[in-house]
Amino acid sequence: MLIAIFKIIIMAVQLFLLFYWVYWLFISFFGFSKPKRLKEHAPEKRFLILVPAHNEEAVIGQLVENLKSLDYPKHLYEVCVIADNCTDNTVEICNTLGVKVIEHISAPGELRGKPYGIKYAIDQYGDKLTTDFDGVAFFDADNLVTLNYLKEMNNHLMNGDRLIQCYLDSKNPDDNWVTLSYATSYYYMNRSWQLAKSKLGLPNAIGGTGFCVDTHLFKEVGWTARSLTEDLEFTMQCILVGVKATWCHNARVFDEKPEGFIASCVQRLRWARGHWEVCIKYTPKLFKRFLRKGDIAAFDGALYLMNPGKIVLNALTGIIFYISFFADFNAIGGILPWQVWATVLIYQLIYIGITFVVDAKTKINFVKGFISLSIFSLTFIPLFIWSLLTMKNKTWVRTDHTKAVTISEMRNTGGQTPVD
Repeated sequence: MLIAIFKIIIMAVQLFLLFYWVYWLFISFFGFSKPKRLKEHAPEKRFLILVPAHNEEAVIGQLVENLKSLDYPKHLYEVCVIADNCTDNTVEICNTLGVKVIEHISAPGELRGKPYGIKYAIDQYGDKLTTDFDGVAFFDADNLVTLNYLKEMNNHLMNGDRLIQCYLDSKNPDDNWVTLSYATSYYYMNRSWQLAKSKLGLPNAIGGTGFCVDTHLFKEVGWTARSLTEDLEFTMQCILVGVKATWCHNARVFDEKPEGFIASCVQRLRWARGHWEVCIKYTPKLFKRFLRKGDIAAFDGALYLMNPGKIVLNALTGIIFYISFFADFNAIGGILPWQVWATVLIYQLIYIGITFVVDAKTKINFVKGFISLSIFSLTFIPLFIWSLLTMKNKTWVRTDHTKAVTISEMRNTGGQTPVD
């Protein structure tokens, strides 16, 4: 009986992997081409830049200075820091640097976190959001961004795009193996997924920071995202009104990643819980839209929500390969020979290696990059399982940020030069 159940599980995992690998690999082929350059437009669009910050005195000054120095007319954009329940010097630093600050103090018993701080700030702007601005951009307090960011967003808005995500990079890829694993996964996904999907006209995914929204779309959809992955939820809400996110490969945001493995697990557990919540809430709606309107973007969004991502797929494939190579695979429910799974893994390794050379702005040791990403992938599997069991836990655990560097100090890693 137990052997029969084990065979069924092995077969089910293989069918799951086979379906999603066909889906992912087809898309990834289109990531090998060069990113598209949009037509250059003179600065015209007006932007509001919102920066949610909770006790970020160690890094907020560097980001504010960075944003104030963007290569865009100063009268066409405004920087606003949302001081969300801050008890440190975040407000004082921002006031000294001369940017607008909206202080948000939660009432006793009120839920806290980034989505609620953003909602409060949006309410404070009211109708001015659409009368005074054409686009609203979001950054986390620990970020740095290339100076061409608003120029690229202006080009996208002038092109008719309404929801844009810029290239997601790492601020500290060479701190240790944990931060390196984040960086390598970013390089890999940015090209094999985000860039590739943009080439196919499929919807991209918002990554929580460095994204820009047309203000009228923002008002139309509303800021009702309350999951632990409000970015993913907002992406799906936009698809449901017929607007897909687009990809900007030519401007970068640098995000500080946790150095500790435990802190990494806590962060990824929050992401996984949010993913499951959004999956359960929006997958039926997306399939319904696909069936009623034939909207391929909705179908693609549903598929994205139903799979755990390439990182987990790679880990599961590695496990299946190990079993098929060292055991009598046919006897335990094997469908495909080990050579098939080996080919998939080799293709991924080659792809990752290409992104190290083409996209990484810091020199990455190939061996260290592959090993760190492999460990990162394997540890994601139990996190995804545990997150499903604890999905109702919406506690927002803050990630500490301490990497206080300026954009000028990162110029050798792409801090100023747009990506070709």
